Amino acid sequence: MRTGQWLAHGSLGLVCLLLFAVPSMAGEWRALVIGIDAYEHVSPLKGAVNDGRDIAETLEAAGVRDLTALYDGEATRAAVLSSWQGLISRSGPEDVLVLSYAGHGAQEPEWLAGSEEDGFDEVFLLAGFDVAAPGNGERLRDDDVAAMLRAAGGRSVLVLADSCHSGTMTRSIDPRIKRLGTRLVGLPPFEDDVLRSTPLPPGLAQAGAPGEDLEDLDNVIYVGATVDGQVIPELLIGGKPRGALSWAFARGVEGRADLDRDGGISMAELSRFLKETVRVATEGRQSPSLSIGGETRAAVLPRVDGAIFDRSTNGLTLAASTGTADPLLESLSLKHQGRVKVMGEGNADLFWDVEEGDVLTKFGDVVLKGGAGNADRFSEVVTKWVFLSDLYALSRDRQPIEGTLQPAVGHIPEGSPFKVGLTSAQEGYMAVFALEADGTLRVLAPDRIADPLGKDTSVEAGNPYVLNLRAALPFGADHIVMVRSSNPMPRLVGVLSALDGWPLSADLLPQMLKLIDQTADAIGIAAVYTEPAG
Repeated sequence: MRTGQWLAHGSLGLVCLLLFAVPSMAGEWRALVIGIDAYEHVSPLKGAVNDGRDIAETLEAAGVRDLTALYDGEATRAAVLSSWQGLISRSGPEDVLVLSYAGHGAQEPEWLAGSEEDGFDEVFLLAGFDVAAPGNGERLRDDDVAAMLRAAGGRSVLVLADSCHSGTMTRSIDPRIKRLGTRLVGLPPFEDDVLRSTPLPPGLAQAGAPGEDLEDLDNVIYVGATVDGQVIPELLIGGKPRGALSWAFARGVEGRADLDRDGGISMAELSRFLKETVRVATEGRQSPSLSIGGETRAAVLPRVDGAIFDRSTNGLTLAASTGTADPLLESLSLKHQGRVKVMGEGNADLFWDVEEGDVLTKFGDVVLKGGAGNADRFSEVVTKWVFLSDLYALSRDRQPIEGTLQPAVGHIPEGSPFKVGLTSAQEGYMAVFALEADGTLRVLAPDRIADPLGKDTSVEAGNPYVLNLRAALPFGADHIVMVRSSNPMPRLVGVLSALDGWPLSADLLPQMLKLIDQTADAIGIAAVYTEPAG
């Protein structure tokens, strides 16, 4: 355990922000951070401690000095509860308390009949948790967390969590890809539940109401790492296992969530930034949920001046099913000037099943089905994903454009209709294009055939631009991209029109990215996964 000039970290399956509209300098920030990878009796994680340390660095740079950090075996139930009470005792009424958790979540039958709509209490599992006594006492029930928040009295509290309690994957994971793991543990009924006979400490026991929902607290901003029914996967970001919500939150506090660049992060800005950043980072597998209590709508988070986190990445990593493909992979690394690296072990960003002609991602998604039967076809897919990676990087420094897909779950079968909606918060001019699964670029707007007068070059603020499409060859992952600018974009539209219907060329990527960088006020990306019928 560390206490002192450090900050928090965390995530659990929710981000819960309990904040009053306090001026940024009115009080101090104090934090309790919990991050657990090394579970003793359930499957270990790989990215929860990384999440904690990242958020800790970010909050420290934002000025937090009073921090208690509990990692792995330090995170016992007794240590969590006593550390939280210590924070409260050292704080003043205008201080902001941070409770951050990264680790496994679970569900258990509700203790108070009728207190939960689904009949289950949510649980955060601590490092020493075991199904058998006495280890089953090493957990935090949702009623425990509610009591901790209530014990803070009128203080503002920010709760961050990156885990899940129940659900299924939005898309199945191909067995050819070994996933890092998920932050979900299924629990059998407890035969001897230690917590039934272990009361909370006096200061906390008087504060909570059984069955109280955190989302109902007026001074709580509650951000779920995912909507109900989705499982949270760990993923590689910058070469390290991470939780997407924690990573997005840290990047937001660094300043990227300050969308209007006024020096503070409003709750509306935080919500927009987290939703789009997590959705894009997980290719639509994870969609955060957020509810804001009535007393917190005007709350403003401080931001870090400048970046404290190394934003350099390891590039796009490649692997193949056979060593005979290694010379091609190495040649692609040279072709893309170090933006691509060959990965001998672990989950590469792109995996080429040479025998089947499929290309898969580290998430276990088939992004091109049967279309990569030779080196040229695979090279075109790699070029698309290098370009896409750079577009993601550009988008994070700009206003987000909300992307929606209907239907939102699963793969869309051949011939089935679907809708993609792209919503900009500001009006302006737009260009919309698709990056198809095989790397082909298709201009969608302005469409000179369907709209010869060019009426679909403008976008209205808050009004979704909806594309009605149908799943067809090539199958896999298509990406719909919207670029918005406050001024017309004749050069960009002209370049896109010239490339319409052709695979992207690696030689043109630097010039295209430079043009988009100079032109775009906002960039939105929506992923669509399709599959052959049957």
